[in-house]
Amino acid sequence: MASYRSIRNAVLVVALLGIPVLLLRAAAQEPQGLSGFDRAVRRIGAPLEAGVSYAAGSVGRFFERWVLQARLQEDNEALDAENRLLRLQLRALTAVEDENKELRRSLQMRAKVAEDMIAAEISGVEQSPYFRVVKLQIDRGSGFVRPGMAVIADTGVVGRIDRADETNADVMLITDPRSKVAVEVARTRAPGILAGLDEDSCLVHVAADFPVVVGDLIQTSGVDELFPRGHPVGQVVRVEQVVGDQQRVHVVPAVRFDRLDMVWVVLASAPTPDPGPEQPRKPAAAAGLGPLR
Repeated sequence: MASYRSIRNAVLVVALLGIPVLLLRAAAQEPQGLSGFDRAVRRIGAPLEAGVSYAAGSVGRFFERWVLQARLQEDNEALDAENRLLRLQLRALTAVEDENKELRRSLQMRAKVAEDMIAAEISGVEQSPYFRVVKLQIDRGSGFVRPGMAVIADTGVVGRIDRADETNADVMLITDPRSKVAVEVARTRAPGILAGLDEDSCLVHVAADFPVVVGDLIQTSGVDELFPRGHPVGQVVRVEQVVGDQQRVHVVPAVRFDRLDMVWVVLASAPTPDPGPEQPRKPAAAAGLGPLR
């Protein structure tokens, strides 16, 4: 049994080695000088040679594609890393650009408003169940601001300081029902008092003698000596004609409170604080004739 295997293996080795030799021998001779055996070998070996060539070409193309895909994957990973870095840089540049725009708008507003002001950043937001902003908190405390001071932004009136502690202050928005602002219709100069109505609108009563239309701009009149005159407050969205000499004007604020990053507190609009018990008011001098000296 062992000798049979040895003979079989030897025959296979001879056949595997002999077939290429015969094919090479037949391919190396001129076609005119081929013997019958060589022509038979060439005729039989041609399909085998074609198959081997095709298989070798397929294997070569497979490895070529594999190497190319590996290189493309490496290039894609490098491009992805570069794109991530570029996106981070673009995000940083966009943030810087937005900050520069905010500063330019603030400087432009500072040039338009003559009153002394101090900048403050938004440090907190209080929202309603409908995700509307109802109160803001700024990073200026009682050392800088006090209740009653006007708060404005480059796009319009925000509100007034409601409460201040050592580090922060709460801002009562113009939409708060407690808020009152002296305003006028920019087109007709019709005066009125703007009051907060709900979470995103205000109400002002204007005399019926002054026509008000949807789209009119409402601005501060300055008569309350709190807000600088001519600063935008909001836009008219609805006008109700009521019985009598008044018309109810519904106003949407000009400021998007949910998009504020920075505001300005008007220092010149600070109301005069009431004297405490330890500082009694000085009685006014009586009118009339004084004593003879």
